[in-house]
Amino acid sequence: MSQTIEEFTADLASAAPTPGGGSTAALVGALSSALGEMVGHIRQDKLDEPRLTELIAEMTVSRTKMISLIQEDESAFETFTAALKLPKETEEQKDKRAAEMLHGLIVAAQPPLQIAQTATKILHQLDEMKEYSSKSLLSDIGSGTALAEAALKASVLNVYENTRMMKDKDQAASLNKITDETLAVGLKISESLYPAMQKAARGENV
Repeated sequence: MSQTIEEFTADLASAAPTPGGGSTAALVGALSSALGEMVGHIRQDKLDEPRLTELIAEMTVSRTKMISLIQEDESAFETFTAALKLPKETEEQKDKRAAEMLHGLIVAAQPPLQIAQTATKILHQLDEMKEYSSKSLLSDIGSGTALAEAALKASVLNVYENTRMMKDKDQAASLNKITDETLAVGLKISESLYPAMQKAARGENV
Protein backbone atom coordinates (compact mmCIF):
# COMPACT_ATOMS: atom_id res chain seq x y z
CA MET A 1 0.00 0.00 0.00
CA SER A 2 1.74 3.14 -1.21
CA GLN A 3 -1.10 5.57 -0.45
CA THR A 4 -1.33 7.66 2.67
CA ILE A 5 -4.34 7.13 4.96
CA GLU A 6 -5.66 10.46 3.72
CA GLU A 7 -5.44 9.36 0.09
CA PHE A 8 -6.94 5.94 0.76
CA THR A 9 -9.93 7.32 2.65
CA ALA A 10 -10.50 9.98 -0.03
CA ASP A 11 -10.56 7.25 -2.70
CA LEU A 12 -12.84 5.15 -0.50
CA ALA A 13 -15.26 8.05 -0.11
CA SER A 14 -15.42 8.62 -3.87
CA ALA A 15 -17.72 6.97 -6.40
CA ALA A 16 -14.83 4.87 -7.74
CA PRO A 17 -15.48 1.09 -7.63
CA THR A 18 -12.29 0.48 -5.64
CA PRO A 19 -11.24 0.53 -2.88
CA GLY A 20 -14.29 -0.92 -1.16
CA GLY A 21 -15.30 -3.02 1.80
CA GLY A 22 -12.72 -5.76 1.25
CA SER A 23 -9.73 -3.42 1.07
CA THR A 24 -11.03 -1.53 4.08
CA ALA A 25 -11.36 -4.76 6.05
CA ALA A 26 -7.75 -5.63 5.19
CA LEU A 27 -6.52 -2.23 6.41
CA VAL A 28 -8.44 -2.61 9.67
CA GLY A 29 -7.01 -6.11 10.05
CA ALA A 30 -3.47 -4.80 9.58
CA LEU A 31 -4.07 -2.25 12.35
CA SER A 32 -5.36 -4.96 14.67
CA SER A 33 -2.19 -6.99 14.21
CA ALA A 34 -0.01 -3.91 14.67
CA LEU A 35 -1.56 -3.33 18.10
CA GLY A 36 -0.64 -6.87 19.13
CA GLU A 37 2.90 -6.40 17.84
CA MET A 38 3.16 -3.16 19.81
CA VAL A 39 2.27 -4.96 23.04
CA GLY A 40 4.86 -7.61 22.27
CA HIS A 41 7.62 -5.12 21.54
CA ILE A 42 6.95 -3.20 24.74
CA ARG A 43 7.04 -6.38 26.80
CA GLN A 44 10.17 -7.79 25.14
CA ASP A 45 12.37 -5.54 27.27
CA LYS A 46 10.94 -7.02 30.44
CA LEU A 47 10.44 -10.66 29.50
CA ASP A 48 13.02 -13.19 28.35
CA GLU A 49 10.58 -15.34 26.43
CA PRO A 50 11.62 -16.91 23.11
CA ARG A 51 7.97 -17.63 22.30
CA LEU A 52 7.15 -13.92 22.62
CA THR A 53 9.74 -13.12 19.94
CA GLU A 54 8.22 -15.80 17.70
CA LEU A 55 4.71 -14.49 18.29
CA ILE A 56 5.72 -10.93 17.36
CA ALA A 57 7.24 -12.27 14.14
CA GLU A 58 4.05 -14.21 13.36
CA MET A 59 1.95 -11.10 13.88
CA THR A 60 4.26 -9.14 11.58
CA VAL A 61 3.55 -11.74 8.89
CA SER A 62 -0.19 -11.32 9.50
CA ARG A 63 0.08 -7.53 9.24
CA THR A 64 2.07 -7.59 6.01
CA LYS A 65 -0.36 -10.17 4.57
CA MET A 66 -3.27 -7.83 5.31
CA ILE A 67 -1.46 -4.92 3.66
CA SER A 68 -0.87 -6.98 0.51
CA LEU A 69 -4.54 -8.01 0.49
CA ILE A 70 -5.61 -4.36 0.19
CA GLN A 71 -4.29 -4.25 -3.37
CA GLU A 72 -5.16 -7.88 -4.11
CA ASP A 73 -8.80 -7.20 -3.31
CA GLU A 74 -8.90 -4.22 -5.67
CA SER A 75 -7.19 -6.17 -8.48
CA ALA A 76 -9.50 -9.17 -8.06
CA PHE A 77 -12.59 -7.00 -8.31
CA GLU A 78 -11.29 -5.60 -11.59
CA THR A 79 -11.24 -9.16 -13.01
CA PHE A 80 -14.98 -9.38 -12.43
CA THR A 81 -15.78 -5.92 -13.78
CA ALA A 82 -13.81 -6.75 -16.95
CA ALA A 83 -16.07 -9.79 -17.46
CA LEU A 84 -19.16 -7.59 -17.09
CA LYS A 85 -18.03 -5.50 -20.05
CA LEU A 86 -17.81 -8.45 -22.47
CA PRO A 87 -20.28 -8.42 -25.37
CA LYS A 88 -23.50 -10.47 -25.09
CA GLU A 89 -25.10 -10.21 -28.49
CA THR A 90 -24.74 -13.80 -29.69
CA GLU A 91 -25.23 -17.08 -27.82
CA GLU A 92 -21.52 -17.77 -28.08
CA GLN A 93 -20.75 -14.36 -26.58
CA LYS A 94 -23.28 -14.93 -23.81
CA ASP A 95 -21.74 -18.30 -22.94
CA LYS A 96 -18.24 -16.85 -22.92
CA ARG A 97 -19.38 -13.90 -20.79
CA ALA A 98 -21.13 -16.21 -18.31
CA ALA A 99 -18.01 -18.35 -17.95
CA GLU A 100 -15.80 -15.29 -17.49
CA MET A 101 -18.21 -13.82 -14.94
CA LEU A 102 -18.13 -17.01 -12.88
CA HIS A 103 -14.34 -17.01 -13.05
CA GLY A 104 -14.31 -13.33 -12.09
CA LEU A 105 -16.57 -13.94 -9.10
CA ILE A 106 -14.43 -16.84 -7.88
CA VAL A 107 -11.31 -14.67 -8.21
CA ALA A 108 -13.03 -11.72 -6.48
CA ALA A 109 -14.09 -13.93 -3.55
CA GLN A 110 -10.55 -15.07 -2.76
CA PRO A 111 -9.04 -11.89 -1.21
CA PRO A 112 -11.93 -11.27 1.23
CA LEU A 113 -11.84 -14.94 2.20
CA GLN A 114 -8.11 -14.64 2.87
CA ILE A 115 -8.76 -11.45 4.85
CA ALA A 116 -11.27 -13.34 6.99
CA GLN A 117 -8.85 -16.22 7.51
CA THR A 118 -6.03 -13.84 8.41
CA ALA A 119 -8.27 -11.90 10.80
CA THR A 120 -9.11 -15.16 12.55
CA LYS A 121 -5.40 -15.95 12.78
CA ILE A 122 -4.80 -12.51 14.30
CA LEU A 123 -7.50 -13.18 16.90
CA HIS A 124 -5.67 -16.38 17.86
CA GLN A 125 -2.42 -14.41 18.08
CA LEU A 126 -3.96 -11.66 20.21
CA ASP A 127 -5.42 -14.28 22.53
CA GLU A 128 -1.93 -15.67 23.04
CA MET A 129 -0.32 -12.22 23.27
CA LYS A 130 -2.50 -11.33 26.25
CA GLU A 131 -0.53 -13.86 28.30
CA TYR A 132 2.58 -11.68 27.87
CA SER A 133 0.81 -8.36 28.37
CA SER A 134 0.96 -6.11 31.40
CA LYS A 135 -2.34 -4.93 32.89
CA SER A 136 -1.91 -1.48 31.36
CA LEU A 137 -1.61 -2.98 27.85
CA LEU A 138 -4.62 -5.28 27.98
CA SER A 139 -6.79 -2.45 26.62
CA ASP A 140 -4.61 -2.54 23.48
CA ILE A 141 -5.20 -6.29 23.19
CA GLY A 142 -8.92 -5.51 23.50
CA SER A 143 -8.72 -2.77 20.87
CA GLY A 144 -6.89 -5.12 18.52
CA THR A 145 -9.55 -7.75 19.14
CA ALA A 146 -12.34 -5.32 18.29
CA LEU A 147 -10.59 -4.34 15.05
CA ALA A 148 -9.83 -7.94 14.06
CA GLU A 149 -13.46 -8.88 14.65
CA ALA A 150 -14.58 -5.94 12.52
CA ALA A 151 -12.20 -7.00 9.73
CA LEU A 152 -13.55 -10.54 9.95
CA LYS A 153 -17.21 -9.52 9.83
CA ALA A 154 -16.67 -7.02 7.01
CA SER A 155 -14.65 -9.40 4.84
CA VAL A 156 -17.13 -12.28 4.99
CA LEU A 157 -19.86 -9.99 3.69
CA ASN A 158 -17.72 -9.41 0.62
CA VAL A 159 -17.33 -13.15 0.09
CA TYR A 160 -21.10 -13.62 0.34
CA GLU A 161 -21.74 -10.79 -2.11
CA ASN A 162 -19.67 -12.65 -4.69
CA THR A 163 -21.15 -16.09 -4.03
CA ARG A 164 -24.66 -14.66 -4.19
CA MET A 165 -24.14 -13.76 -7.84
CA MET A 166 -22.66 -17.14 -8.86
CA LYS A 167 -24.72 -19.26 -11.25
CA ASP A 168 -22.72 -22.31 -10.12
CA LYS A 169 -24.49 -22.95 -6.81
CA ASP A 170 -22.15 -25.81 -5.85
CA GLN A 171 -19.17 -23.47 -6.13
CA ALA A 172 -21.04 -20.85 -4.14
CA ALA A 173 -22.00 -23.35 -1.43
CA SER A 174 -18.41 -24.57 -1.13
CA LEU A 175 -17.06 -21.04 -0.66
CA ASN A 176 -19.86 -20.17 1.76
CA LYS A 177 -19.08 -23.24 3.88
CA ILE A 178 -15.42 -22.28 4.24
CA THR A 179 -16.41 -18.70 5.01
CA ASP A 180 -19.03 -19.71 7.59
CA GLU A 181 -16.51 -21.94 9.36
CA THR A 182 -13.87 -19.19 9.39
CA LEU A 183 -16.37 -16.70 10.81
CA ALA A 184 -17.49 -19.10 13.53
CA VAL A 185 -13.91 -19.83 14.66
CA GLY A 186 -12.98 -16.15 14.77
CA LEU A 187 -16.12 -15.05 16.61
CA LYS A 188 -15.66 -17.78 19.21
CA ILE A 189 -12.32 -16.20 20.13
CA SER A 190 -13.42 -12.56 20.03
CA GLU A 191 -16.64 -13.19 21.96
CA SER A 192 -14.54 -14.53 24.82
CA LEU A 193 -11.45 -12.32 24.52
CA TYR A 194 -13.06 -8.90 24.11
CA PRO A 195 -15.29 -9.05 27.24
CA ALA A 196 -12.29 -10.20 29.28
CA MET A 197 -10.21 -7.27 28.04
CA GLN A 198 -13.14 -4.92 28.68
CA LYS A 199 -13.27 -6.07 32.30
CA ALA A 200 -9.50 -5.66 32.60
CA ALA A 201 -9.70 -2.10 31.27
CA ARG A 202 -12.34 -1.32 33.90
CA GLY A 203 -10.12 -2.75 36.64
CA GLU A 204 -12.38 -5.73 37.25
CA ASN A 205 -11.16 -9.25 37.84
CA VAL A 206 -10.56 -11.20 34.65
